[in-house]
Amino acid sequence: MALDCEPAVSRPRSTGGIFRKGFWAVADQGLFAGSNCVVNVMLARWLSPMEYGAFATAFAAFLALGVIHTSLLTEPMLVFAPERFRGRHKPYFGALIHGHLVVSLGASAILVAVGWYLGLHGQMDLARAMYWFAAAGPFILFLWLMRRMCYGQFNPKRAAIGGVGYLVLMMSALAIVHQVGTLTIGTALTMIGGSSLIAGIGLGIGQVEMRPTEPIMRDVIAEHLRYGRWATATQILGFIPGNIYYFLLPTMATLEQSGALRAMTNLFMPLLQASAALCLLLLPAFVRMQGTAEGKRLHRLSLMVLAGGPVLYWLVLGIFSHQVVSLVYGGKYQSYSGLIWILGLQPIIAGMCGVYGSLLRAQQKMNAVFWGGVVAAAGAVTFGIAMTHYFGLAGVCWSIVITYALHHITLWLFSRSMSHGRTELTEPELAGQLSDAA
Repeated sequence: MALDCEPAVSRPRSTGGIFRKGFWAVADQGLFAGSNCVVNVMLARWLSPMEYGAFATAFAAFLALGVIHTSLLTEPMLVFAPERFRGRHKPYFGALIHGHLVVSLGASAILVAVGWYLGLHGQMDLARAMYWFAAAGPFILFLWLMRRMCYGQFNPKRAAIGGVGYLVLMMSALAIVHQVGTLTIGTALTMIGGSSLIAGIGLGIGQVEMRPTEPIMRDVIAEHLRYGRWATATQILGFIPGNIYYFLLPTMATLEQSGALRAMTNLFMPLLQASAALCLLLLPAFVRMQGTAEGKRLHRLSLMVLAGGPVLYWLVLGIFSHQVVSLVYGGKYQSYSGLIWILGLQPIIAGMCGVYGSLLRAQQKMNAVFWGGVVAAAGAVTFGIAMTHYFGLAGVCWSIVITYALHHITLWLFSRSMSHGRTELTEPELAGQLSDAA
């Protein structure tokens, strides 16, 4: 069902245009991330550390399936929407919604199966959290996709307007829950899922044709599967360094420490999400500016903003870490406040990774991005497991920072090789350069 006419796609013509739209990208991400951060903080304040640890672990399981959704649908869309499907956005987006239904329902089925298995083994808190994420997941992923469609059209302002609606819905639901009862995992995910569905439908009005033609469907399936083969493996590898610890801590330490890691990470999530939003905007921009002086200028400015900006935030939060944790979590998790000095390095390095990752993706060098993920994932699985075993949560924090640094070094080496006219970096050369960098 088509609504209205095909909207014109706003295409920034300069670096200044990119960063003006970057304002809307940051505003959009701030609104959505801020709303979800409020829910996370309330859960951390009102749930027991054990219950919040179950939420954090179930959330990590949901994200593991979410990266498949992103790599098959969202990431290819940001590459193909600006040029490959220009002028055909409505049927193209309609085809993606069909794909969303298949992928998201499959993910929910997996979460239900995991919850059933955990319930059989007596881990009822984790099982219930898995069930709630299975129920809310398709609606959350739907909003993710609809927001990214705005980026594919270079219209983050529309996504930001949707973010206002999402924020109002979320805050209103929070106020109602506060008046009638206590916030739980179930009520929180009901609010998130319902608000996501309403906001996603609002963003789709006038932008989507729900009955795409067969040729469009075949074209979308072929292009997305071709791109998604590398992207899926890369996204899974990218998921491991920052999230494997939510599965390690409950088995090698306690669920409480899993919750504490999530609680400390919450303080940096708005910054990480804003950086991710700008990187999403950079991807189609790098596609259009490849090999130009504007592209090189955009590369330098992106590094200054995404890596330099988080430094001030890190310093302020580190200096007042004890007071901030006490204020935000109502006296809980204060013994973990010193970890902010370590975890605060993550957004700085993640900003650099995002810039170089977007640059390589724009050139469709998914093999290079893949090998960057291999290095980081291998570091998390080997070095990370040892650090978790011997040093607990402090070891986890150091492992996160070190593996992100390894990821950045690898992406930078591949990018440098291409800037010198090379399209590939062999594995022996990569190993040698990594050794030299170390």
